[in-house]
Amino acid sequence: DILLDPGTFFDEGLSDTINNFTMIRRCACGRGDELLGFPLIGTPITVWTSEEISKELIQWKEAILASMLISRYADLIIMHSLEGWVLLPQVVWRFNIYTDPRKPVSVEPGLKEFGKPDENSPVLLTTNYALTYFTVESDIKSANLDCYLLVVDTGGISVESSVAGRYLTADVIADALTEYKVDKVVKHRYLILPGLAARLSGETEDATKWRVLVGPKDSSGIPKFLSEKWPPKEEEE
Repeated sequence: DILLDPGTFFDEGLSDTINNFTMIRRCACGRGDELLGFPLIGTPITVWTSEEISKELIQWKEAILASMLISRYADLIIMHSLEGWVLLPQVVWRFNIYTDPRKPVSVEPGLKEFGKPDENSPVLLTTNYALTYFTVESDIKSANLDCYLLVVDTGGISVESSVAGRYLTADVIADALTEYKVDKVVKHRYLILPGLAARLSGETEDATKWRVLVGPKDSSGIPKFLSEKWPPKEEEE
């Protein structure tokens, strides 16, 4: 296997470094030059040869240079720093660049636990769209709630869109309850749907034989909703 190292220069040579990486990839893709189509090596580690400056400044330069090289088609990065604040930007940037824009970012579906839930704890539902899930997760954790969160596989689509597109239906919810054996975890049969999925409440009750409570449209309202509605009042049973 062959790897290409165009050379990684910093400070006064930074523009040459970026130009070299860019031109090599343009020649390979635009002109069909097979010899320049091999993977490129970037070596931000070279900043450690800098003249006497603080360690933190060198690490900062290394992080910036690594991000720039990732943006300019480097396939392999060689770094010296191991600190999280140096490496995290590279991981996040790589994740954003190499994510297929045609495929929604999703999380693994399943039954998630927050706090110390028991058989009497509420069961909430959401979809596996990453932004939706992490927002709900954050609101639950910040309120220190003890509950279960049923994350349904909708192909990484948000609640409102998945309801409209029929990715989230009563049958899908029923299958998720069965697949993750939610009835073995709690002794009640109450399921809290997001407010944006309110139209599915009746169908869900018919398909699952669970009573459905319609929660808030925004997850920031979950703590207040649970304080007022959980446990369910007798007249709702």
